[in-house]
Amino acid sequence: MSSVEPPLPGAGAARPWGRVGGGAFNPALKVLLIGLLVLGLLIPLTIVHGLVRERAERYQIVVAEIGRLWGDAQRLTGPLLVIPFRETATDSEGVTRVVDDSLVLLPDRYAVRGTVVPEVRRRGLFEAVVYRADLAIDGAFGLPDLRGDGRTYLWDEATLVLALSDQRSIRQGVTAGWGEATLPLMPGAPVALARLLAGGMHAQVPGLSAADPGAVLPFSLSLGFNGSASLSFVPLGRENSVSIESPWSAPSFVGNILPDTHAIDAAGFQADWTVSYLGRGYPQSWRGGQTASYAAEVDASAYGVRFFQPVSAYHQTERAAKYGILFVLFTFGLFFLFEMIGGLRLHIFQYGLVGLSLCLFYLLLLALSEHVGFAAAYAVGAAAVVGQIVLYAANFLGRRWRVGVLGVLLAALYAGLYALLRLEDEALLFGAIALFAALSAVMIATRKVDWYAVRLAPDGAGAARNGG
Repeated sequence: MSSVEPPLPGAGAARPWGRVGGGAFNPALKVLLIGLLVLGLLIPLTIVHGLVRERAERYQIVVAEIGRLWGDAQRLTGPLLVIPFRETATDSEGVTRVVDDSLVLLPDRYAVRGTVVPEVRRRGLFEAVVYRADLAIDGAFGLPDLRGDGRTYLWDEATLVLALSDQRSIRQGVTAGWGEATLPLMPGAPVALARLLAGGMHAQVPGLSAADPGAVLPFSLSLGFNGSASLSFVPLGRENSVSIESPWSAPSFVGNILPDTHAIDAAGFQADWTVSYLGRGYPQSWRGGQTASYAAEVDASAYGVRFFQPVSAYHQTERAAKYGILFVLFTFGLFFLFEMIGGLRLHIFQYGLVGLSLCLFYLLLLALSEHVGFAAAYAVGAAAVVGQIVLYAANFLGRRWRVGVLGVLLAALYAGLYALLRLEDEALLFGAIALFAALSAVMIATRKVDWYAVRLAPDGAGAARNGG
């Protein structure tokens, strides 16, 4: 009895393309045709890349619009104490005139405690992370000894100034505790601080004219506001401490300073910063007219947290599409091995249809991920493409074991790609190992092939004899 496995039903109908016909088989020519086809398939892969980028840009536009309406990324600056003064100055021509300026004082102690509650807002197919923040701010100014500096200080016009980068999102009025007094903050800030604060809030502070040099002036504020993407702080005090807690489980700490301690788990995160003023590039006080020269240093010193949304489906799809040409080469290489070892003759048109199916996977992945998420879209798209290729190839591969090998290897290929996409730091390592293993398998499978005999043998007989 013969042990040869019968061909799949319907395989004989594909004999003109799927089975070996007359004439010599030239593997070099076939490799050249496959190479040209691979180059041609770069066109649909490039189109898919462009479509992914276009959808990603649209996603960023929608996220920015949601943030603009709800509240932009927020940065808290202040409070600062601004004391106007007048002095006489003589210019280079010997003309004496009165100059109006102000002294900007930063706090000696500055502490922030708060909770931030993010939520996901959707618009159509797109979503963005926004948040509600409630902060308690307290600290104290140390009043320097300003006697004998030749200036006339306008103590009754001194103001406490606070700024939030997007003040439209403040949910309620803001009041400041100043000693025993309660001061309602009004919109606007001194002109001298316009470059630094771009808006701001202020309140006139009482009692400075009677304060002794070196007096400690405590303050406190409560602030509730909306924001999106990130929340950051500026270390204006000699001693700065910030403590933030949130139910968001995927924070990304950003800025010039990382937290001293932090804890992250499925329930959220808690982070604490303790910062000295020695690490920044601006002084504890300056003239108002010098504010513009320190603005860049103040911006650079900010630190905080970004409410990181795990890698978007567009970014993951773009990463997956970068492996598209490798998928095509792997699948074509497998078909070519079937020709070399199994004595088949496959038409270049059949290669082309399989290649287009592989390219279509990324379009399916992009479209489905906008509706059902990346993981489900990947599973559905991969199953659809593997099933399509296996059903198509069953008609010309001729043997069930070949169809089985094709299906298993394609499924393993897509599973491996998904595993790589889930990795970050180890993606390159595991990808390199997988490619090395695939090349080793090809070398083992073709180690007995006599390529000269294959080139000259009619009907693929050389391939059958020399391929084992």
